[in-house]
Amino acid sequence: MATIEAKKSKQGEVTGYRVRTCVGRNEQYKQVWRTCTIPRPEGLTPAKERKEVQRLADEWERQQKAEYERTHSKEGKDKITLARFISEHWWPDHVMDGRHTPSTVSFFKYMSNDIIAYFGPKKRLNQIDAEAVKRYIKYLNSEAKTRRGEPLKPANVQHHFATLRNVLEYARRFHYIQSDPCQDLSQKEKPHRDKKKVDFLEPDAARKFLRCLEGEPLFWRAYFNLLITTGLRRGEALALKFADIDKDKMTLNVSRNVTIDKEAPDKINIGNTKTGESRTVPLSPRLYGLLVELKREHETRLGAKLLPSAFIFCRPENPGTPIYPTTPTRVLAKLVKRYGLPDVSPHDLRHSAASLALEAGANLREIQELLGHRDPSTTLKFYSGLTEEAQRRTVEGIENLIVGREG
Repeated sequence: MATIEAKKSKQGEVTGYRVRTCVGRNEQYKQVWRTCTIPRPEGLTPAKERKEVQRLADEWERQQKAEYERTHSKEGKDKITLARFISEHWWPDHVMDGRHTPSTVSFFKYMSNDIIAYFGPKKRLNQIDAEAVKRYIKYLNSEAKTRRGEPLKPANVQHHFATLRNVLEYARRFHYIQSDPCQDLSQKEKPHRDKKKVDFLEPDAARKFLRCLEGEPLFWRAYFNLLITTGLRRGEALALKFADIDKDKMTLNVSRNVTIDKEAPDKINIGNTKTGESRTVPLSPRLYGLLVELKREHETRLGAKLLPSAFIFCRPENPGTPIYPTTPTRVLAKLVKRYGLPDVSPHDLRHSAASLALEAGANLREIQELLGHRDPSTTLKFYSGLTEEAQRRTVEGIENLIVGREG
């Protein structure tokens, strides 16, 4: 993605924007850069100006990359090894492009190291054909071991294959290879795992769950109520600050997500939501009351007023830092065992919110916006989790529409 830097006059006034982008690599595999200046658009509000500059920069970047690809061939590309392509191209230009969370970067590092170890340092990129990919899948299923010496589970095999496919698709898009050999495999030849049925709490179980929460500390009562009522992701709830609460509108602004980052001092990363977009989620009076009560509890414990920038679900000793992402999972596992509840995770509470919304009469679009799904097909899977009673009401509703009620 192109970088955009404002150019200013001696008086500090913005006169234009300098745009810089990498269009590819030369014969020595060094990055090739292009730069241009976009005059400052006139008569626009600051927000519209930024949007217009971004649009012009994106258009210019596409033109420059297309022109470079058209006029420059990658000499020596037939000699580049898979290991070198991963370390010198895919890794710095794709994985480390600033758009991936630290946990995703760690995931890709682990998987790509395994791929390089299997194919070796001398295997050329263009020697990876469909047969080589198929043999790699066979190795993963029959010979590969985890660090504990255990066979790989289907999910792990799928992750390794998906990473290799990511590498090869990136190589195809940037013309290091003509086609992605993974596409030559049939669906049966590709790794797959049985899809886990979406777990959720049905209304009676959800009501029991909330009753059990009444005996738990306020911190966890507020947190798990929030998940099952609003459908927030585990990390989205942890990233909430008191400033995100709009008292007048009774809403929450969901704009951040907490993920694991083992390299960071606090072992966490606070970034954008999974889709990169923020959304507004309504609060019920009951849920709003729990959050207000939780704030008072924090202030009583600390002996001071909390700033709006304090995290709602903060660490006891530091309101400026949210709790670790896996903590709610461990707490919930103990809670459901203690009360004999269905074995659900924080993400299952998100599924529960979607399923309960369906039973309450919400439509697909409404649930998609509540959950923050970018793709409607992701939301559609919740329709497969409708209870028998909900399905019965749906069928009766259709019949009433087309047949009508007698009498």
